Amino acid sequence: MSEPESHLTETQTSRLKEEKWWTPVDPVDWSENSPQSIALTACTLGLAIGGGLCAAVLQGWQSTGGTFGLYVAIVAMYHMLEYLSVALYNPGYLEIDSFMFNPDVGNGYITAMGVSLAEFWLEWWCGMFTGSNTRLVYLCKLVGLTMAVVGQVMRTLAMVTAKTSFNHYVATRKEKSHRLITHGIYAWERHPSYVGFFVWSVGLQTMLLNPISCVLFAANMSSTSGRFPRS
Repeated sequence: MSEPESHLTETQTSRLKEEKWWTPVDPVDWSENSPQSIALTACTLGLAIGGGLCAAVLQGWQSTGGTFGLYVAIVAMYHMLEYLSVALYNPGYLEIDSFMFNPDVGNGYITAMGVSLAEFWLEWWCGMFTGSNTRLVYLCKLVGLTMAVVGQVMRTLAMVTAKTSFNHYVATRKEKSHRLITHGIYAWERHPSYVGFFVWSVGLQTMLLNPISCVLFAANMSSTSGRFPRS
């Protein structure tokens, strides 16, 4: 027995040996809207943004791998900004659905994203653009990237400008915090969030050189336009 413990009784020494070196903690709450689930989702999106940008830089954004990496980063950033807008201006409505992974009831967004990825890799596997006009391919990717950035800026500005008056879902009754926004980007476009999403989504498919998915996303957006008169 060491010197500091020499004064302890046999019972005290026995209890000291039985003490655990770790402190028991409560089980982690992995329910849908728990802080842990939201933190894990945000962390995953952050890794996707970082990994995608690294791939774009290391392989060159115009290469197949670099373009896909840039696509992953842009999509992850979109979902992160959707959640942040609610967290900053409408925390009372904050939930894991605020990431907007499935914005429509009919799963149209998820289906369109799945089809776009399948189309992109099928084109790569078939070598559809191998030997094509390199300058034209580069120009299409650049135009698509520019559209995606412009669309994201428009949508983010719409959320930041409207603040508490912005909601991911069409409100059926007026809240005290609701205001008719006519300044900022709303002075130039009445529905900048919808237009921004349209430009963003079609731009991404243009960057991926996906003609079929361009049509699908445009069609999905046209079905969403039914919200315009109500909003």
